[in-house]
Amino acid sequence: MLQLGCCADIPVSEAARDKARKIKEAGFDYIELNFQSAAALTPAERREAVSFLEELGLPCRAMNCLLPGSLPVAGPEADLGRVREYLETAFPTARELGAKTIVFGSSGARRIPVGFPRETAWVQLVGFLRLAESYCAQHGLEIAIEPLSRAECNAVNTLMEGYRLAKDADRPHIGLLADFYHVQRNREDPVDILPASPMLRHTHTANLTDRSFPKEKTAAEQAVFFSMLRQAGYQGGVSVEGRTENFDADILEAGRVLRRLREENGF
Repeated sequence: MLQLGCCADIPVSEAARDKARKIKEAGFDYIELNFQSAAALTPAERREAVSFLEELGLPCRAMNCLLPGSLPVAGPEADLGRVREYLETAFPTARELGAKTIVFGSSGARRIPVGFPRETAWVQLVGFLRLAESYCAQHGLEIAIEPLSRAECNAVNTLMEGYRLAKDADRPHIGLLADFYHVQRNREDPVDILPASPMLRHTHTANLTDRSFPKEKTAAEQAVFFSMLRQAGYQGGVSVEGRTENFDADILEAGRVLRRLREENGF
């Protein structure tokens, strides 16, 4: 069955734990955490977070923000040696927290510097993904490439570009993410989800106008996304990744809207 989740902070502070509880109460199936934050946890904090989520019954299905901007993987400053050191620490932490999918958005790390050959940058991105995939194989994880809006990054913007990058990486633990906010921001046709679906591993959603949580007034917008996922035969996760000024109210409304859409589409 298609699962619903929400991106949130790692529950090591009381504020983060309270949000995790509200995600569970709103009827979501999982939480999506930040990979970079996880890499910075102490062993005690990791154990605390794992224990809390287990007791709450809210698994960590996915993690986002694979790389910090200080570790570029495209351009003249790319250094896979430094990246390797980071991944060697971070991937075991992701496994301990229970994640299955690591999202490669990381606009700062993959942005192509002005004047740098795009063909060379593409080869660098393929090389990075193959390196990261070797850690996926060790730890039972997969990477989902996230195409980003052109306003946020100048590399890998559309679903079909992400699909081509995953195909060029040509590794079993490398796939694609569809973020409905970015799809709409780029004015892509949501139908592109269908040809990209063989590589689809994970999804994100938020409202187009202000990147807010799904609401009743935007249910028709979100219904387009769920319809495409149904037609694609997708059975993974849909994570809310958006902004909110009233988390307590917005998470409840988003849960109601997305659960209804899931039911209406027969997931």
